[in-house]
Amino acid sequence: MKKLFLLLVAAMTIVGCATSEERAARQAEHMEKVKAAVDGQQYKINMREMIPLRSSSIHLSGMNYLKVNGNEVSTDLPYLGRDDVPHFKTRGELKFDSRILIRTQMEGYNLTLITKEKAGLITFSARNGSENCNFNIRIYSDGQVKVILRPEKRDEVAYEGYIEPSK
Repeated sequence: MKKLFLLLVAAMTIVGCATSEERAARQAEHMEKVKAAVDGQQYKINMREMIPLRSSSIHLSGMNYLKVNGNEVSTDLPYLGRDDVPHFKTRGELKFDSRILIRTQMEGYNLTLITKEKAGLITFSARNGSENCNFNIRIYSDGQVKVILRPEKRDEVAYEGYIEPSK
């Protein structure tokens, strides 16, 4: 009985090691695909959390994304913050049910590797109608992403999510 128990424990240990090696290999393969997608400017970032400037973080559900396709960027992101442009009725009040919808060309796309943090930093800007938006995207080695969006006439907002290559 004792031998059977030891044999079972040894078998589970071997299977566990093989599983962690397979997982590491899959993760390395995924990160190679992500690196190629970022280098080729063909990726999508799915957002899981929004961190407004003047509020606590908010968990997101549904389709909230930033997509880069060549020299074009498109977003469909929620926004919570102050609008600094006076309007006829709102006068720069808080906008609670607002979205940042962008479908335009990027300007000044720059990718920098940060070896100390094992991360990449992407910066660019995009014009959305009369407003210019600056993007600061930090991609970590595990595929997690932090996006800081700085609209010209609104409060900045941060998002957290994960990156995947575009299909």
